[in-house]
Amino acid sequence: MPMRNHLSALLFFLLVLLYFSGFYQAVQSSVISAMILTLLLPVLFWRLVKPVDNQAEITRILLLESGFNLLCVVALLHLLPLALMDKAFMVFFVLQAGGFLLVQRRKKAWLSFAVSVCLSFAILVWIGQAEQTQVLGSGQLQLFGTAVPWQLKAIYTLWLLQLLLVEYRYILPKVTILLAHLASLTIALQAEDFFHARIVTASHFLFLSLCFDFKNRDWGGREFAVLPSLVAIQKPNIAKWINYSCLALALLCALHLASSLAIFPQ
Repeated sequence: MPMRNHLSALLFFLLVLLYFSGFYQAVQSSVISAMILTLLLPVLFWRLVKPVDNQAEITRILLLESGFNLLCVVALLHLLPLALMDKAFMVFFVLQAGGFLLVQRRKKAWLSFAVSVCLSFAILVWIGQAEQTQVLGSGQLQLFGTAVPWQLKAIYTLWLLQLLLVEYRYILPKVTILLAHLASLTIALQAEDFFHARIVTASHFLFLSLCFDFKNRDWGGREFAVLPSLVAIQKPNIAKWINYSCLALALLCALHLASSLAIFPQ
């Protein structure tokens, strides 16, 4: 049974990785494809949405990230000056980061809150050092005209891991949500524009998760994509250890990013 669990989890990850890769390539192929896949598709198939756990929060994030997708389409169509689009993208990141901080503050998840502060700081540094957003092709963007530094990618990865393994540990040992977001992250880490790839694939998965209850233990079968060894993460001491580890590494990356960009005087 454990071997079957691991094989089903691996199969799910590979299938989602392949699907997200094709989806993102299709989005980048043309502005029309980007508009259809990121904006029209959720509207056309909204009737498939059904009640799922945590639906209100998922819908809130989906709407915000759909706003980001709309901004990307506007930028690709050159409907507004790119200087103005940069300000709009800044507003999105403020709302996105602020939303997570407010939710974690309300939950009194202070260690997760601290990791989110590190991520917000790193995004602020990146935007502060960036230039103007560039349109690289018919469906391709580079936000703020510069690649996301590896330190910010590392902090985001740590932030995502603590979110999935700590705040959403109640879903475990079902790993469908965990693996889908890791597949999305894998695509983003290999993309020209990290955040564009991550948000495009993640927002699409959020819509799918409203249509299919991936968190439900019975989805795909009670033993499908289930790793019993991860039950240990539900223990408070293990969860706290993960949080402290992610926070420590995130702080180190944030300090390295700040020093490398001469934020602090020598």
